[in-house]
Amino acid sequence: MVTGVLNADGSIKVDWEQVEGAEAYLTHYADANTTDPHDAKYMGYSETNSWTLEAKDVPTLSVGDKIQIYVQAYKQKGVGTTDVDKARYLHDGPFTGSAWSDPVILTKA
Repeated sequence: MVTGVLNADGSIKVDWEQVEGAEAYLTHYADANTTDPHDAKYMGYSETNSWTLEAKDVPTLSVGDKIQIYVQAYKQKGVGTTDVDKARYLHDGPFTGSAWSDPVILTKA
């Protein structure tokens, strides 16, 4: 199960249950009010079961807008100097991640 919160500073924090054997996780998200997971074009990277999206990287959200975030587990760690590089390495490489989680849906108050 994935849980999340829109923080007062505009950042988003997401937590999920540790997946046995997972070395890394990708988070997938899209622009405001996008409900089709195929449109979740943005990614984040974590080697723990928590991830924070800095406020400057959160898609523009107006009051009442929703953002959906999915999590995917991988049995290997990403390679690269930044989290973006590591996420791209796993996503675009010859690796098979888990199925995407059900989304956590957060609404801007």
